[in-house]
Amino acid sequence: MKSLVIFSSQTNNTRKLAEAVAMELDAEMVPVDQAEDLAGYDRIALGFWFKGGGPDPATQEFLPKLAGKTVFFFATHGASANSSHAKNGLDKAGELAVGAVIAGSFSCPGEVSAKVQATVAEKNPKAPWLPDAPAAAGHPDANDIALLRQAIRTAFPRSHP
Repeated sequence: MKSLVIFSSQTNNTRKLAEAVAMELDAEMVPVDQAEDLAGYDRIALGFWFKGGGPDPATQEFLPKLAGKTVFFFATHGASANSSHAKNGLDKAGELAVGAVIAGSFSCPGEVSAKVQATVAEKNPKAPWLPDAPAAAGHPDANDIALLRQAIRTAFPRSHP
């Protein structure tokens, strides 16, 4: 089975996860804006960051291209990993990937700069992830990566000849 890791990352949080997934799957890794021909791949791992409670704009544009593919989503965000914000963002990705088979998903906090936190704090209504953002400092960390690797192994078990 041939796998491809596609990712979108603004601050390298999601890129860090993508590198771990690519290593786990022994797969090529490409940015979402360079992902073109998916025909030769059986499994796609797609990583993204959240904007406005769902996948970032480049990922939203790409998701419909996954029809007919088996997909694993991984994401970073400012919220806590088990928050409704995290769950809803992953659900939105699934809704946009019409016709794809979702094999699994994983999300974890990703560090949000103090500058971004300050800018978002001035807006109304307040972003639902903002109270969790200070705790996201240092994430994704080694534990997040270990949990991601476990999730990807469950979703995409290695085939043995």
